[in-house]
This record gives sequence, structure tokens and C-alpha cells, in this order.
Amino acid sequence: MEIRKQKGKQVGRLTVTDKQHQEDLQRLRLLRPIDDDFMRCLFKDNIPLAEFVLRIITNKPDLIITDCETQKDMKRLAGARSICLDAYGADSAGKKYDLEVQRQDKGADPHRARYHSSVMDIENLHSGQEFKELPDTYTIFIIEKDFYG
Repeated sequence: MEIRKQKGKQVGRLTVTDKQHQEDLQRLRLLRPIDDDFMRCLFKDNIPLAEFVLRIITNKPDLIITDCETQKDMKRLAGARSICLDAYGADSAGKKYDLEVQRQDKGADPHRARYHSSVMDIENLHSGQEFKELPDTYTIFIIEKDFYG
């Protein structure tokens, strides 16, 4: 890379690597936590963040999250549709949480939330268990625009 000094500034041609770095920085400036890929990175192995967000949403300041997994696959057999949860966690009382971040309204359909909830029920009740053993589950969509307003 050729660099010249001009009144205290570096001036010169950018190499391919430098140009790519500048383009990466520009893309990074445009990211927001509502972006799926960025959200995935934020929540990955980050129980304190999941706990913080869920405490605010549920209005439970003493909520303790014991587990959080990003991009949790819940595969269905025999032709049923599988799902991939953005952030899936459990609290100290055994309640399960599916936290979905959706930038576009299109994917935040109430039927999708209902389906996520039903798949979580299937995943959390095993053969031989009583229905009363089914844990409480919550499917929460965080969307950019108010869905109802």
C-alpha cells in the first residue's frame, strides 16, 4: 500500500485487503440488534443478555435463566415442519422461552408463534410423562414495528 503524509493525514491507495476491511466496517455500521445474523452473535452463549431481555419483557426482575441456546433446531419427523429457534432458554423454575427476533412483519405471524409453541410442547413432553408435567412455555417475537398498531 502506498501512503503519503498530507497535512497530518494519511493519503494513498487502498489495497484489496484494506478496501475489504473498509467495506466490512461499513456493513457493521448498518447492523442493528434486530438483524437476525447480528442477534444470533449477540445471544450466542450469552445467558446474561437473554436473562436481561426476558426480565424486561416478562416484568420479572428476579428471573434466572439457566440455559440459552441460539439457533436451536427442533426437527420434526414424518413430513411435519421443523423449526429453528433464534434463542431458546430455560429458567430456574423449568419454564421454557423461545425468543424470536424478526425485522420484517412478514415472518411474525401469530400462527407461526402458535406453531413454535406447539413444537416446544412436543419437545418437552416425553413418552410416559403426564400432561401436568408439561412445562410452561413462552414464544416471544421481538419485531421492528408494532404488530398490532
